Amino acid sequence: RAPTLWKKLRLSRKKPRQLLPAASFCGLLLRGFALARRGFGVLPGAVAALREGCEAHLLALLEEWGLCALHAKRAAVRTADLSLLRCLRVKRG
Repeated sequence: RAPTLWKKLRLSRKKPRQLLPAASFCGLLLRGFALARRGFGVLPGAVAALREGCEAHLLALLEEWGLCALHAKRAAVRTADLSLLRCLRVKRG
């Protein structure tokens, strides 16, 4: 029984999975900056910070989207929940 507990502890210590893959996010970011300005570079620390911020925003959006569906007493989210969320965000400012 002890070995399975250690395996579980070892698995929980691993780094959390990122929502946005690093390579594709970096490529998207560099393509966007290449359109804006030629010869423009982005430091790796800045890419990591932007990625982390995007993930936090995406998680908050998905959480609120789920809460809209829960408020409507549904288990699945719909596009109407997303439009409601947009309206609420505009009104909140």
